[in-house]
Parts: sequence; C-alpha cells; structure tokens
Amino acid sequence: MGRMSPKFLSFLRYQRLLGLSDLDFSDSLQKYGLHGTWISFATQFLVVGVFVSALVAALAESLYYMDTKSESGNTYDNAVILTTSVSQLLANLWFRSQQESQVTLLNRIRQLGRRLQWDRLAMPHPRLLYRIWLAVCLCYGILMFGFGFHWFKDMQLSHVLTFLGFAARCILANFQFTCYSGMVLVLQRLLRAQVDQLEDLVSTNSISPANLACSLRAHDEILLLCQRELIAVYGGVLLFLFMYQVMQCVLIFFISHLEGFHSASEMGLILCWLVPMLFYLVLPLAVNDVLNQANKTAKILAKVPRTGTGLDRMIEKFLLKNLRQQPILTAYGFFALDKSTLFKLFTAIFTYMVILVQFKEMEITTKTTNKF
Repeated sequence: MGRMSPKFLSFLRYQRLLGLSDLDFSDSLQKYGLHGTWISFATQFLVVGVFVSALVAALAESLYYMDTKSESGNTYDNAVILTTSVSQLLANLWFRSQQESQVTLLNRIRQLGRRLQWDRLAMPHPRLLYRIWLAVCLCYGILMFGFGFHWFKDMQLSHVLTFLGFAARCILANFQFTCYSGMVLVLQRLLRAQVDQLEDLVSTNSISPANLACSLRAHDEILLLCQRELIAVYGGVLLFLFMYQVMQCVLIFFISHLEGFHSASEMGLILCWLVPMLFYLVLPLAVNDVLNQANKTAKILAKVPRTGTGLDRMIEKFLLKNLRQQPILTAYGFFALDKSTLFKLFTAIFTYMVILVQFKEMEITTKTTNKF
C-alpha cells in the first residue's frame, strides 16, 4: 500500500487495519482507490464477529456494568451495553457502504489542493487529533485493565465478549470521529487557500474574469464536497455514534451521582472515563467553521468596485446564490454538526439523567410504601 502524503491525513490508511474500509493510495496513479485483500476482509469479519458476539452475549444474559441498585438504572445500563454493539455495527456498515463516496471526496480534495497550491500548506491540526486518539486509546486501555478485575471476577464468557465489544467500540468510534474532524479541517483549509487566492486576485489593478471564475468555481466545488460526499460518508456514521455517546455520558453521570465522590481518586477515575467521551462528543461540532470560511469569499467580493462590465454580473450572481445557500454540515439531516448543537446536546444529557434519577426515587418511594 502506498504511503500517503504526511500533509494529508496520513492516518486514513489505518482504516484498513481497523476493518472499516478498503481505502488505498496508489503511488503510481497518485490517487485513492479501493483495494480489498484477504487480510482486510479477514479484519472486517473479525471486527463484525466481535460486535455480533458481544450483542448475543448481552441478549443472552441481562448484563450491566455496575449495579445501580434500581431496576430502571440497571435496565438503562443494559440498554447501553446492547447499543454499544448495535450502534457500531450500523456505523461500520454505513461507512463501508459509502466507500466510493469517500474515494471521490479524497481525490477531489487532492485535485483542488493542486489547483490551490495546497501541498505547500502545513496541516498540523489533523495530525494532532490523531495523536490525541492514540493517547485516548492508551488511557482507555489502562482504565479497562483496572476495570477488568471487577468485570472478570467470575470469568463468564458473556462478560469477556461484552468487554471486548466495548473496547473495540472505543477504538473504532473515536477513530471515526477523528477522521471526520480531520476532513472538516482539511476542507476549511482549502477554503482559506481559496480566499487567499481570491484576495491576491482582487488586489491587482485589473481582475481577470477567467481567473475570478476559476476561483469561484473552486469555492463552489469545496462546498459541494461538504454538503454531498462528506455528509454521505460520515452523516449516518455520526448519527449512530452520537446516539451511543450521549447514552454513555448519561450513564456515567448517573452512576457518579449515585456513588458520589468519596475521594479525589474516585473523582479522577470518573473524569478519566467521562472526559474522553465528552471530548469526542464535542469535537465534530467544535471544529466546524465551514460557514464562516465560506462567507469570507462573499465579503471580499462585496468590496470589489463595480466596473459596469460582465464582471459585475458574475459577482452579483455569486453573492445572490451565497445568500440563498448556506453550507450546513449535518448528521444526514437529523441535526446540525456545528457549535449551535452543543447546548441542545448537553441539555439532552442533563434531561435524561434527571429522568433516570426520578425513576430511581420513584422505585425507592414505592418500596418504602410497600413495607408499610
């Protein structure tokens, strides 16, 4: 398999090793493609086998990570365990079904990058996200090693399979969050490169209509990739991953509310589990600045002096289209993947936790009443 440019999401090649896709890069053709091998197919079957086994184990026995001393809490805990495998299986299936769209997305980015001289631009942020993913994997590995002593006390096969499903989900889901966020950063960097090119163009004494049309066409192509291929590849994936991530955060908050913090070490342990969950829940929303980057082109064109030529009609047509069409990244239309969703997200987590607490208090009240 060819080595990808270190400036262009080089960690995407690990999709093959994680059983997510058959993405490959050809050095001879200098383009991305799909190339399945028996190793990649075996990895994919292994990943599917882990999640299916974990799902069967959770269905065969009513499992929960921690006894919440309430029927509603344990039922919700069991639902989280079931959702672990189901959500990741659906996310992986969606991701594999959109492999062609991902190849199109990557190849179009490379073409636009060459046109905008993108290869000269450094991209440190996606590489930083990849290093954070490695650090989180290491952190979860340490936490799971400690949790395993409690979880494997009876060495039941159902516990082992469920534990493996949870571990695999943490690795794969966080990697998919990283890939999506890195792709958004790359597209935003392309938009900045297009804006820089446009600023150089309008700063000249005479603006070339052909060069202006080329720059505006690049702008439209980048936004089209955001709203078509990017959403096609990651929209459904993020929908399933967000569903589980919210449920898991609610469960951690609920358990911490029941247990309380008896020491600084217990608080640190809860935070070690919770912070990575919240980080990857917020990351896809926080990195999205596509709308602001896209609007910079309109702001530059609005300041261009009118000359009474065909150039004016070109600019006015673009500005009118820009007013009617705003680039919005969504989880396949269900909710927006931007900072506006953050408040709604944390409101939902808090609301669900309050509902669980109320159910638990109702159970306690009912048991107390029945005693008399």
